Amino acid sequence: MTSRIVVSSALVASLCFAEAALAQVQTPATEATPARPLEAGPITTEERQVIDRTVLSDARVRAIVGEGAPRVITGVEEVDKAEADAFLAGKTTTPPTRRLSVILINPQTHQAAHALIVPSENRVLSVESIAAVNVPFFRDDADQALALAKADPNVRRAVGDNLDRFEILDSASEARVPFAAQALPLRSSDPRDVCSVDRCVDILFRTENGYLPIRAHVNLTRRSVEIHSSTEGQHR
Repeated sequence: MTSRIVVSSALVASLCFAEAALAQVQTPATEATPARPLEAGPITTEERQVIDRTVLSDARVRAIVGEGAPRVITGVEEVDKAEADAFLAGKTTTPPTRRLSVILINPQTHQAAHALIVPSENRVLSVESIAAVNVPFFRDDADQALALAKADPNVRRAVGDNLDRFEILDSASEARVPFAAQALPLRSSDPRDVCSVDRCVDILFRTENGYLPIRAHVNLTRRSVEIHSSTEGQHR
């Protein structure tokens, strides 16, 4: 039996550690305050486009991840420590420069990179290579996995007409929903298992009456879906 490790009991739990994991891969030469030390607004569509263009056009990034269409994951926000201290102390009215940690992973080459960028200046401060298996899972991974599961005809037949009603809740949400999807990120220690290289997630479906007896095994790298019984291939 293929041996796999469930990264967390549910993605909503693992998301609490995703930003910390991303912060750990920042370059040592960059001195920054903890993530979001000042109040900041969400990333806008325009900023997202700038971020994508900036990192994808950087020669250092391309040298690591290779050609093709790498996926861009925007993580924690950082600010320059000296600028933040001066702003908080009232020594300047200029807010500290907004910087973002970004991870890129290329599903074709299985190569990944971490970059620290300044969106307002279209500038990449630093770039380093990281192992693809060390790329943390984010809420975006859960959303993509659920979307792939909903688009799969076998999953639709197994779950039924209520499939489109399933949703993934934010980690901080206390809402009670009748159709909740839980995402379990998977890592494999078996080199023969594609999940030792690819990014894999299991989707579990919970209703008010309990869990359905099936799970959708989603390979985010290959964008493929398999359906298994809830007891088939227990992870260990």
